[in-house]
Amino acid sequence: MAFCTNCGKELSSFTVVCPACGCEVQGRQAADSVRKFYVDITHAQTTKEKAYLIKNYPIPNTKEDIFEFMMAASSNVLREEEKEIYEAWLIKLEQTYQKAEILFSGDRDFKKIQQIYNNCIENIEAENQRKMNTFVFETALRNGIFGVGIVILVAAVIVDRTGGNASLMELAGGIVLIASAAGLVRRQAASIDYLVSAVIGLLMLWLASMFYNGSLVQLCAGIELIVTAVNYFKSRKHSTK
Repeated sequence: MAFCTNCGKELSSFTVVCPACGCEVQGRQAADSVRKFYVDITHAQTTKEKAYLIKNYPIPNTKEDIFEFMMAASSNVLREEEKEIYEAWLIKLEQTYQKAEILFSGDRDFKKIQQIYNNCIENIEAENQRKMNTFVFETALRNGIFGVGIVILVAAVIVDRTGGNASLMELAGGIVLIASAAGLVRRQAASIDYLVSAVIGLLMLWLASMFYNGSLVQLCAGIELIVTAVNYFKSRKHSTK
């Protein structure tokens, strides 16, 4: 049990302000190891050094110190952009929560630690969902021209199967898709974009089988796949320089 340093009133765990005199008492029992950890993290120069410090920090044993460390870990997990440091904080957050659960899960103050943990996990899941939605949207936006080419080829299949002449539509769809593949390096495409382009080439081959004479689409599909492969290796070469 702790006491207010200003008026001497007995305080329960995690009290932020003394109810008797209004003195701010948060952090009054922070262990030297916790403070040293903050200093070490602040002065760490590299990502690996920071991740190492986080992973190897010994979790405190007192409720007050665990509470303080949980707040720091949850805050850093949510705002960290470096993957290695983010994963280190997340692992340490889980370990700290598990230790708190083992040491004093029956204590009423454990609910505050549990609330910090649950809120953090909910925020992480929400942020991951937001990033996934953004990733899907941006990928679709970057590769929208592929969709245009495929729509043209599907329309060409319909025309061809109903007895019409779809040669110009076949050529137009093939040119659109080849041009899109050719522009991958120029628009600094991500790896997923090259994968999409490769799948489109395979889809073109499948659509070619739907035509009575799909040789033109097969030729365009082959060119599209070759262009995609060449641009992929070209981008990899540039990225290693």
